[in-house]
Formats: sequence, C-alpha cells, structure tokens
Amino acid sequence: MKKFFTFFLIFVISLVFSQKTLDAKILTSENDSLTVKIKVRTNAIDPNLLYVTSFNTKITTVDENGKKVKIEIPKVKELSLIDFNGKKRFFINKSGDQKILLERMYDSENVEWYRNYSSTMGGENANDFLFNKKTNKGVGLIYFTGLPKKRLKEFFADEPKMLTIVDEIRKDGGFSQTSDYDSVMIEILESFDNIKNNK
Repeated sequence: MKKFFTFFLIFVISLVFSQKTLDAKILTSENDSLTVKIKVRTNAIDPNLLYVTSFNTKITTVDENGKKVKIEIPKVKELSLIDFNGKKRFFINKSGDQKILLERMYDSENVEWYRNYSSTMGGENANDFLFNKKTNKGVGLIYFTGLPKKRLKEFFADEPKMLTIVDEIRKDGGFSQTSDYDSVMIEILESFDNIKNNK
C-alpha cells in the first residue's frame, strides 16, 4: 500500500508541475552579464503558466551538455526572460534580505509596483507592493483577492484626481483574478504618472 501511495504521489506531483528551460539574462551582483538557460516549472494543465517560485529563490542554469549550476539569489541583481506566452519579464533583487527576486511590474519616476511570489500546495500565490516615491508611502495588496478601491484611494491620497479615476474603474475584471488585472493596474499607475508629470 505504501508503494502505491508513493507512486500515486509522484504521479500527481508530475501532473501539477512540468519542468522546462527558458533563455534568460542574468546581471550578477558583480555586474557580470550572463546569457543562460534556466530550469523552470510550469503547470501541467496550462504549460504556458510559468511558476516564478521555481527560480525566485535559487536559479538553476543548464548548459548544452545538461550540466546544472545553481546560482544563489544574493549573487544576482537582475534576471530577465521572455515567458512561454511571449511576454518579457524582469526580476530584481530588491527584497529586504536580498534572498528573493521580485518581479518588477512597473517602475517610473513617481511610483513602483513589484510582485512577490510564494509556493502553495498546488501552485503559487502572489502579493503586490506599490510604493509612492513622492510620499514615501507603500501599500501591500494580495494579488488573488483583487485591488480594493479603498486602499488605492488611501495610497493615491496626495492626488485628489486619482480618487475619481479609481472610482470609475470598471468592475468586470479590474478587481478580480483575471488577465485584465495587470493591464488595469498599469492604466491606474499611468494615470498617476500623467497627473504628476503635467504639474
């Protein structure tokens, strides 16, 4: 019975996670640029769904001969790649302890938006962090629960026009776990930039 359970567990894990490689560029803490292939996990049901947790705490590179080399995150400044959906993505070592890569979602003169990924039993969770460079104020948001208007209004309180913009955001995906989430968030941050830059 134990053998069956072990086999079943391995089978289920292999269904949940599929391993692949992606071309990536790494900028090391010593400012060396590396062009590498990195080992990543994807979802077996959706093979284009990249699990960032497969490389955000330790990067495994694979050479032409299949030799694997692990790079600890404190030795990495930045990592960039094009995911399986053709989207260019950037990850930087900006965490407090320098031991995890955060995805840079948006960065301007006025505001930053980063995403932190963590593993769960069947995949991964994500938390977002917005930082207003003008007020030195930040706010954390749990990605999968959406963007609460009240917290956004508090975050953008230094610009009264933003309160109207946040109120007018559509509710059909702008505040829920959909592919629309990121584009709506970028629209909000671009609106904030436009207001700040036109003063």
